[in-house]
Amino acid sequence: MRVLEKRLRKLEEGLLPPPETAESRRLHEIVLGIRRARAARLGLPEPEDIPDPEYRPGMSLADGIRAARQRRGESETV
Repeated sequence: MRVLEKRLRKLEEGLLPPPETAESRRLHEIVLGIRRARAARLGLPEPEDIPDPEYRPGMSLADGIRAARQRRGESETV
């Protein structure tokens, strides 16, 4: 049982996103600033801080299709 628990814990750690640190947030802010400047220069709408991921690990094919349809519908209405 201990072996199974250990393997399950390792699997869970592999699936979880990395923890956010001050350094990763600073880099994210720099990249976001560059994207905002580029969007302003090209006359595009500003990108959101945290966009919805197009694909998440563990998503089924049907979930991916539903998410794409929802994103497409939102972009067409704008």
